[in-house]
Amino acid sequence: MNDSEIKEIWKSYDKMIEESKVLNLQSWVLNLRCFETLQTQKAKSKLKSLIIPKIIVILLGLGWLGFLGIMLAFLHSQIIIAISLIAIMVLTFVIIIVYIQNIVVILQVNYTDSIVDTQKKLAFLQSSIVNSVRIGWLQLPFYTTWHLANKLAVTGSISFWIIQISVTLSFALLAVFLFKNISLKNGDKKWVRNLLRGYGLSRVSKAMDFIKEIEEFKQDIVC
Repeated sequence: MNDSEIKEIWKSYDKMIEESKVLNLQSWVLNLRCFETLQTQKAKSKLKSLIIPKIIVILLGLGWLGFLGIMLAFLHSQIIIAISLIAIMVLTFVIIIVYIQNIVVILQVNYTDSIVDTQKKLAFLQSSIVNSVRIGWLQLPFYTTWHLANKLAVTGSISFWIIQISVTLSFALLAVFLFKNISLKNGDKKWVRNLLRGYGLSRVSKAMDFIKEIEEFKQDIVC
């Protein structure tokens, strides 16, 4: 075997290696794209299950706003009741806006998005859900004052006012405590988990796990 034949063999071998690398790279890209699509679709499926409950809450919230608005329209200079109703309406309206925002974010999640963008959307959604719960609890003290008509406020006995102020203050302190302590960082506390249960956080967390698995899949292939 002469030198030229050996060189040809080496060239052929090098070509086979390069072709193998290209095929492996193409296979890796194809597998990654398929896995990304599958995982993102699974995440989106989890999130879509939140849409109907949120729409129901929005419709109920709008109905509640309408009812409170009618009550407010028929009030005749009942200052304490009016303040209580307005506060409840404002906070309810904010929660409705947050829920609408949540639905928009869910609909924006797409398998064509980058993983980083999808993770940001899911993190925002998770935080937004927690904030809606926190805001909801701020209504608590106003439900203890919306019965206080002007006449009752004037004619109420000392014992009545002691009880009323104690109850309202207690609920106000409880609302502030819950607003400050209900958070994702306190999610490991049992009482926080119980309060947040049923708001869809577990589904968002599951969707985040699906997206996280894509990064792990990339690392496994590289390794």
